[in-house]
Amino acid sequence: MKKPLLIFIAVAFLTIQSFSQCADPANIYTFTYNGKNYEVVKEMKNWVDACSCAVERGGYLVEINNNNEQNAVYDSLINGAGVLPTYTSIANGGGIAYVWIGATDQLTEGEWLWDGDNDGVGTHFWDGQGANGAGNGMPVGNAFNYWGGYNTFNYMEPDNYGAGQNHAAIGLAGWPSGTTMLGAPGEWNDIIGTSMLYFIIELDASTGILDDNFKNPFEIYPNPASEKIIIKNSHPIHSVEISDLNGKLLFMELFHQQNTVEINTSTLNSGVYFIRISDGVNIFYDKIILK
Repeated sequence: MKKPLLIFIAVAFLTIQSFSQCADPANIYTFTYNGKNYEVVKEMKNWVDACSCAVERGGYLVEINNNNEQNAVYDSLINGAGVLPTYTSIANGGGIAYVWIGATDQLTEGEWLWDGDNDGVGTHFWDGQGANGAGNGMPVGNAFNYWGGYNTFNYMEPDNYGAGQNHAAIGLAGWPSGTTMLGAPGEWNDIIGTSMLYFIIELDASTGILDDNFKNPFEIYPNPASEKIIIKNSHPIHSVEISDLNGKLLFMELFHQQNTVEINTSTLNSGVYFIRISDGVNIFYDKIILK
């Protein structure tokens, strides 16, 4: 009589394991940018396990391809997900906190790839080391990067300091701790892949497993616009920000319990702008054209 019971318990255990998730939904903050969904996962994993979780959730560790995407990701880390710059301290990264992204040179030292699903294949975007290392680093084909020192026009990272720093992460403070000698908040550093960090998943809009739940719910019109734009949503709009393509904030307004808002754009020059809309929980990014 005991054997069937044991078999039942084993089957039940395997069933639970089969449907377990790699991250608790309560620890995931979602946002959208430029037609894609992203998730900030506030659970600490090493780089390899973070990649596996990203794949399980239908994506890959984030690949950052331009300054606007960099700004959207960093803003969502700090202001959206509320990741504190003191949530952990990584000794091999100058004693500050980081969040994993999908870049690595684990296959060939100094040859940095975007390989956020850890399959050994990815876009080659950087070669060599910054001034704190061999000093021979440079982007591949003018590819975007945001290594430590980017904002002072003097790349200090990556440096493979002490060897084994083969995975990239966004720094949440200047480093070494208390300085910006090697990097400033938001810039990237190479650190050891066994470090335990939060991470960011990028989901293609057409394939992400949560896509139906996190499509941009806002209606923006007219677009292109001239004198004004109108924004509608089924839930109250919390705030609207408009920035230029360099990330400079040009407009910001808070709202209270309004499902439809009108934004005066007559003072802005003709061109393409990024608009950041919050419903108080999630943040959504889109482009608007002013003529």
